[in-house]
Amino acid sequence: MIRIRGLTVTLGGRSVLQNLDLDLGTGESSALVGPNGAGKTTVLRCLVGLLRYEGSISVGGIDTRRDPVGAKRLLGYMPQVPAFCEETARGALTFVARLRGVSLHEVPELLELVGLSAHAHRRVDAFSMGMKQRLSLAAALLGRPPVLVLDEPTASLDLRGQRELVQLLGELAEDGLTLLLSSHRSEEIAALASRIVVLDEGCVVAAGPVEEVSASIWGPQGVRGPRGLEEEIA
Repeated sequence: MIRIRGLTVTLGGRSVLQNLDLDLGTGESSALVGPNGAGKTTVLRCLVGLLRYEGSISVGGIDTRRDPVGAKRLLGYMPQVPAFCEETARGALTFVARLRGVSLHEVPELLELVGLSAHAHRRVDAFSMGMKQRLSLAAALLGRPPVLVLDEPTASLDLRGQRELVQLLGELAEDGLTLLLSSHRSEEIAALASRIVVLDEGCVVAAGPVEEVSASIWGPQGVRGPRGLEEEIA
């Protein structure tokens, strides 16, 4: 579903990603892990068209440079920090739906899916962070994209909010959605991902099934792995 070859990014004269390759099959869930500055968010932002890069990226066989609109239709993006205009939940989703050319009939359906139907007419600026994250997920699901791209989806949530969002994302994965997420939470990765890709200094330093790669990261003495990884995964 996702194929990345030779992904290279330089920002401010600094190399952020170096000739990175990554594959993600249909219905697969992969987690990008690594220390701060390893390049996790940069990979995701390149994928959804927010950064310039060298190399190639395709989604569902569509090259993101040759047909960026077609590729983006296959992607739903949930940033780490949700951002909405000062309006109601229903109004925010309606605005996004119109921008994407999506049927407005999806708006109440998605509010129901993420558990916000009862709050459809409340202003988003009065929402808790957990509610904003749910609304951000609903926005990412507009148009029913087959791929969800998630940047630290539970980073700003309390324990209850983390569990609720992970459960919801897990249900979506079970329904066949392809997930690519960046995360530093071992519980979140174990619940959502079937595969781990470890980044360090812009390069892939390990990749494979969760049960195999996690053995080299989490252990009885804490976290082991590439430089600084113990600071990022806890």
